[in-house]
Amino acid sequence: MDVGGIDPNTDHGQQDIEQAAAVGFDAFALNIGMPNAGWLVSAVSQLFDYADTRDDFKLFFSFDFYQTGDISTHAALYTQFADRPSYLRYGDANLPVVSSYSGGNIGVDAWRNFKEANNVYLIPNPEADGNYYSQPAAFFQTWGDVVDGVFSWETNWPDVADTPGGNVSSIRDEAVKNAADAAGKTYIMGLSPLQYKHCCGDSWYRSGETTLLERMNQILQLSPEFTEVITWNDAGESHYIGPCWAETLPEEILQYGDSDANPHTGWQPLISSFINAFKSGASDTSSMVPSNRASFAGAMWYRGVLKSCVNNGGDGTPRGNGAARDTLVYAVVLPAGSQGFQVRVSSAGQVLMTQSVTSGLNYNSIEGLKTGSQLLELLDGSGNVVAKASSKVDVSDQPTNGFCNFNYYVAGLE
Repeated sequence: MDVGGIDPNTDHGQQDIEQAAAVGFDAFALNIGMPNAGWLVSAVSQLFDYADTRDDFKLFFSFDFYQTGDISTHAALYTQFADRPSYLRYGDANLPVVSSYSGGNIGVDAWRNFKEANNVYLIPNPEADGNYYSQPAAFFQTWGDVVDGVFSWETNWPDVADTPGGNVSSIRDEAVKNAADAAGKTYIMGLSPLQYKHCCGDSWYRSGETTLLERMNQILQLSPEFTEVITWNDAGESHYIGPCWAETLPEEILQYGDSDANPHTGWQPLISSFINAFKSGASDTSSMVPSNRASFAGAMWYRGVLKSCVNNGGDGTPRGNGAARDTLVYAVVLPAGSQGFQVRVSSAGQVLMTQSVTSGLNYNSIEGLKTGSQLLELLDGSGNVVAKASSKVDVSDQPTNGFCNFNYYVAGLE
């Protein structure tokens, strides 16, 4: 969870926790970017105050070294909250958990000093260490007495690319996890739908067509100790699956990452099904079932602009836009034993594909996205429409606010 300010006159922190718990999450990793800021301390306090009233949801700190590189500043905030009842603890010694975004570049000694001073279960993101991906066994020889586990960030999306076809890969995850296993350490794999940023002097796109769905299968196959969904509410990189409260977001980000204008909550039922499969030890997505004994779970998603938008004016064409395809993506989860069902996918009133679906997770990325409305229909064995997902916003081929927005619109199957 990206910790921005939370208006103390609202119950937004409570809403976040309630929604996340309903999806099946056990905890928020609180991304701490500016630990000295009064607004951040206020937001963290509000989250802990509500989480402390529950016994089914925890919180823990993830130090953001991209924003604040001084670990002592992070440690000062950590010590204020480490003893709260809702602070996540793990391991045989039941130690408070600390993770990070970045942090490999501060060096192993800085982490060792922090761990010795605070006695934590430490699962940082030390990718900046040169051995982390290239020689993971050597990495753990150096870091093994400091970390209890590690978390990988960059493996969660395809690389920025100029041509389509690059898929998210778990090759580097597998290498690091194998080395972690050999060293007796735990591993966190990430799960994320896309990465698109258009602010703060930069713009890039890392494909979000079937990334979320492919990654689900990779995680179930590798079976790490933990999975971290990236993210609950990071509007700046567009990979939010919950609400992004507008009161703390700059207009520059709201132009493309407004969760009301570009809703992503339609992904939540799919992720809920995945969480249940992960917790039950499933080995692939064919074992996924809808949560809460529902008869289906699903969504469709699409970019609000065609690729040709970048040729029609506007500034800030994202790096990696060449990897985008004009597709409509669907995902449907059906209970065990489901037979005779089909999905019908239409763009601008034209049927692009009718396809059979069965129990477990079904998905496809279908070429032919057109300007206009989009529709996903679930049909039973008699051809009756039993559920559908309809676009709330039409696809365009023109820039809005002076740029082409590569964020996704997600419509849940209802």
